[in-house]
Amino acid sequence: MSRSLYRSRLKAALEEEAARFHTSIYEDLRIFEEDIDGTEAHDIMLHEVGIIPREALRRIIQALEELRAEWREGRIEVSPEYEDVHEYIESRVIEKIGIEAGGMMHTGRSRNDQVMVDVRMRVRRELLEVAEELLGLLETLLRRGEEHAETVMMLYTHGQHAQVGTLGHYLLSYFDALQRDLERILECYRRVNQNPLGAGPIGGTSIPIDRQRTTELLGFDEIVENSIDATSSRDWAIEVAAVSAILMSTLSRLASDLILWSMREYGYIELADEYSTSSSIMPQKKNPSTLELVRGRTSEVYSALEELLAMVKGVPTGYYQDLQGTKPPLWRCLDVVKGSLRIMNGAISTMTVKAERMRRVAEESYTYAVDLAEALVVEAGLPFREAYRIVAHIVRSLKGRSLRELTIEELEAAAREILGKSMGVRRTLIEEVTDPYRSLERRASRGSPRPEETRRMIAERWRILGEARGDFEKLRGRLREAEERLRKAVEQYLKG
Repeated sequence: MSRSLYRSRLKAALEEEAARFHTSIYEDLRIFEEDIDGTEAHDIMLHEVGIIPREALRRIIQALEELRAEWREGRIEVSPEYEDVHEYIESRVIEKIGIEAGGMMHTGRSRNDQVMVDVRMRVRRELLEVAEELLGLLETLLRRGEEHAETVMMLYTHGQHAQVGTLGHYLLSYFDALQRDLERILECYRRVNQNPLGAGPIGGTSIPIDRQRTTELLGFDEIVENSIDATSSRDWAIEVAAVSAILMSTLSRLASDLILWSMREYGYIELADEYSTSSSIMPQKKNPSTLELVRGRTSEVYSALEELLAMVKGVPTGYYQDLQGTKPPLWRCLDVVKGSLRIMNGAISTMTVKAERMRRVAEESYTYAVDLAEALVVEAGLPFREAYRIVAHIVRSLKGRSLRELTIEELEAAAREILGKSMGVRRTLIEEVTDPYRSLERRASRGSPRPEETRRMIAERWRILGEARGDFEKLRGRLREAEERLRKAVEQYLKG
């Protein structure tokens, strides 16, 4: 085993099993290019403040860019003899250009602030990828909601028929929930996109570094100013998992509905073949397995959050090796969220809606009971609780007949039995309140599934989506500008 750059204090190399146990090199591969970018920005700054000579900087950057090319070409092989990606990259640079120049690249920097800048850079990029996938799903929900603003469907509480609604109104409810998830993702991005580089191991450095310059070169919004906070705190990582867990809870509930609705007993939707699987033995089966996996993998994100919380709760202030373990749950969490968003978007955009089946279930239901009770309040001037008692009596007495089959004479008889008097309501009242479309048109409250109200809300949500996409593009644009700024600086110094 080669001699580690970091073990000058120790006489012996790590025992082989201990080396494998100790290394984070494999989970660090995800931040390989971020480590190169962070190192280049740091060393450019060190040159600008007079610490690294220009020729040494040119050679360091050239070696780093050679490593980047090897990485992109798939020619990098790592082993647990390296504690982490930082040691690997520094070792390779020194191997390429010698320790006289290569030994300068880590000046004024600790692995503690180095790993934090790398992980924050990677996570902010992945948060923007999550946001982009979420924006796509939000657009799909609005588009399909517009298609189905008048598609009648049953709304449920406690798994029982509750009120008549529309599929468009239902899809809009998930737009609103997921739009809040998007807000949380972008707010979280702001707290992630802060620069810890320059904090040193915990107490800063005596090297006259310029933290504002690396903040500018790397596209951070601001500095994590306190050096202890910069290297010790992981609340931002926990927040990433927390907002991801909330987002996945929304997707899981949506998946559960669609799984139920694809059952023969419901028959409201059919998933496209591209998002379904079949059975190994039952030829008739068409399984909504992709949505089942979205629901199941939600637990992985929950466990990532729990893992992060448990990992940091007993760690004293300062860096401890425990914190090395915060990376795998973060990577796992972000991968599950991005994949789940893509699956949900594809499934909803391609699913077949069986509108006739939805309408028939609604028409045959007792769900119009609440419409009838409210109509008696408005038209007969009854207190709601008396109207409720009359309609409850009718429902009990129908014995399998639908409310649409109720006669005005039966309604009046129920009123006389309950109240001791007739109401004198219009003969067309029952027909009106048990017609699903008329029932929807009677909904006067803001935010109801009345088609006109649903269309108003959808139009407003298109505006909200446009603003959200604009905010997202600004964030992505600022990041691209920073990447270009760093690229230009790198090219300038590569020229010598």
